[in-house]
Amino acid sequence: MIRIRDIRSADIDEILAIADVQLGENYITIDDLSRCNVIVAEDVELQKCVGFCLSYVGLDGEAYVRTVAVSPNFSGQGIGTALVAKSVEYLEGIGAKKIMSSLWKHDGIVNSDVIFRRNGFLPVREIPDYWYADSMAKGYSCPVCGKGCHCICVMYELKIES
Repeated sequence: MIRIRDIRSADIDEILAIADVQLGENYITIDDLSRCNVIVAEDVELQKCVGFCLSYVGLDGEAYVRTVAVSPNFSGQGIGTALVAKSVEYLEGIGAKKIMSSLWKHDGIVNSDVIFRRNGFLPVREIPDYWYADSMAKGYSCPVCGKGCHCICVMYELKIES
């Protein structure tokens, strides 16, 4: 059984390990976790974090689902969809009227497209080399490109109905 819950300090190493595999080495840091609302998926039987979702409200007042990632051994079970839904619920609860998320596109495939569409998000624009400068400045490694990410960003948007 999978339980969706708030982060605990014991989850940090497991979150970072999942992030390194799924999103690229050092893309998510402890500092990122401290600045975001973090929801985790826990395998209750194993007592182990198997996925996470980060969300936040930016300085511009916009709400964002920054990222969602699930351990490869647990993908395809609806965990990512549940994590994003819980993050949307959180952001909506603090007054968000619109939520944005930037998804990676490589080889014509947008990762997490199904997860976000199931939660009502729609793609609104593409931005080439979106992560390049950030990946060079922070030194993280894209799982597709390696150092210096050239993936395309597809911005997804969810408008919250009043």
